[in-house]
Amino acid sequence: MSNTHNPESPWLFSRLFNPWRCSSNKNSRLLVTEVIEKFIQVEVKKNVRRRKRKPEDHKRFLNAIEAIICDLSHNHLSDQRSGIAISRSNRVLSRTSRYKNEVLNKTIPYLLDVLELPELQMLEQVVGCINYFYPEKNGNLRTVVKAGKHLVHLIQKYHVELEDLGLSDGEETIILKREKNDLWDHGGTLEYEDNDLTNLYRDEMSIINQWIRNADLNYMVPFHEKDKHNYDLDCRLLKRYFTRGSFKSGGRLFGGFWQQMKKGHRENLLIDGDDIEGLDYSQMSPKILYGYCGLGPELEDCYLIEGYENYRKGIKKVFNAMTFSNEPMTRFPKGINSLFPVKTRFKDVSDAIEKEHFRIAHMFYTGIGHYLQFMESQILVEVLLKLIDNGITALPVHDAVFVGWTHVYKSTQVMEQVFLDMTNVPSVVKVE
Repeated sequence: MSNTHNPESPWLFSRLFNPWRCSSNKNSRLLVTEVIEKFIQVEVKKNVRRRKRKPEDHKRFLNAIEAIICDLSHNHLSDQRSGIAISRSNRVLSRTSRYKNEVLNKTIPYLLDVLELPELQMLEQVVGCINYFYPEKNGNLRTVVKAGKHLVHLIQKYHVELEDLGLSDGEETIILKREKNDLWDHGGTLEYEDNDLTNLYRDEMSIINQWIRNADLNYMVPFHEKDKHNYDLDCRLLKRYFTRGSFKSGGRLFGGFWQQMKKGHRENLLIDGDDIEGLDYSQMSPKILYGYCGLGPELEDCYLIEGYENYRKGIKKVFNAMTFSNEPMTRFPKGINSLFPVKTRFKDVSDAIEKEHFRIAHMFYTGIGHYLQFMESQILVEVLLKLIDNGITALPVHDAVFVGWTHVYKSTQVMEQVFLDMTNVPSVVKVE
């Protein structure tokens, strides 16, 4: 077990361990079974465990080995040299949480150490790695693991491929995050008690996830891009992330593999054998805000402001910033001033927006943007459910959905009707 790491190592960019990874067919099950048999043989031979496991402990042991081996295999088959980050901290592993898989328990360090033994060589591990993407709290460092040479041999022996690795049920899909303390704060999760509302949200996500899980999704790799992109098409579980400790804030859906794709790559997706088209709500936030105030927008395009007609993108960002801020702003948010001519003053832009939208100007700088985002997510969830009722598979990305081209017309009708029903304001749905 190594305790040092190279500051230039790609392991610094490792992803987090996925404890929900499991075998999904005969090939991967045979691999896991052989690893477990060899693990137990080594325990007996080296006398590293003297007591027989209780039935419940034995079940957790089997699940933990399966998750570790399957996620290591997934990492190897995905050609991710950076490995998998996992905590060995007893404080972390002993913590109870609705978001935590029981696989993550105090036996993890023991399992990792045995799997690394020369008799097994199922993994390699580096203890105390700095992780660029997922820094652990209080200065603690995670361990990074990757497939050992004997596991690589077994992957080849049983012809295991990415399609042979699945995800087990039970992962929490309703995530409540606390308010961020500053720009660099990722906003940790909060525990909560279930009620009728959270149960409703979870039931809705169950319907959506079940439908997408069974959908016919494929990725057609252009010849010139062969072997460049290896997307995990089984990564389909969507979760709703609520923010600021409130189930009326945020609520957007994240988790689908298609959401991580670049626009150019996403165009190669097929749904039920059809090329996909993106359907996007135009001016969603201002229209929701007008509906919230019991009004209808007078402008055909809420982001076309007099004097700034050529700077729509910048106006959109400033408008949204004015709704998210809890107090009057005096300067452009970072990076937005570049969307306007040099020496443009923020006050001039904000005054122009308030003048055009004087009927809702009292809602600026009240933090209403978080609620508007929640309403966006409510509308998208309802759209997905209505499309399912119509037998249509849709893949959400924030305030847009992607559907097969044969369903564009019907999907547009559904999106427009849902928006009208939930806001009392007509919408504009554009084909991307």
